[in-house]
Amino acid sequence: MAKGKKGAVELISLTCSECGRRNYTTSKNRRNIQGKMEFNKYCKWDKKHTTHKESKIK
Repeated sequence: MAKGKKGAVELISLTCSECGRRNYTTSKNRRNIQGKMEFNKYCKWDKKHTTHKESKIK
């Protein structure tokens, strides 16, 4: 693959809104979903379900 070429699908990480840790990674299609994704997922450090928001993978 050529460097710098952007496709429709990109990898993202999901960051916990309470502890700030990146717990999950997933992919999203930028053509279908323009805004930031947000899920209610389990955080093993908080030991409860919290809101996880999209962030970039470093």
